[in-house]
Amino acid sequence: MKWITKDLIRYLALLGHLGFVIMGNILVCIFIYKLIEKYFFKSTMLFIFLLLLGIASGFYNVYKLIMKK
Repeated sequence: MKWITKDLIRYLALLGHLGFVIMGNILVCIFIYKLIEKYFFKSTMLFIFLLLLGIASGFYNVYKLIMKK
C-alpha cells in the first residue's frame, strides 16, 4: 500500500504518545485526589482544581513534546 509511509506511521505513533501523556497526567492528579480524599478530607473544589491541573500539565507536556520534534 503506497499511502502507508514511514512519516504516516511516525505521526500516528506521536499522536498515540500525546494521548498517553495527557491521560497519564490527568490520572496522576485523580490518584492524588483519591489519596487526599482517603486520608484527609473530601472536597469537590479540590477535585476540580486537580483535574484542571492535570489537563493543563498534560497540554503543557504535549506542547513541549511537539516543539522538541
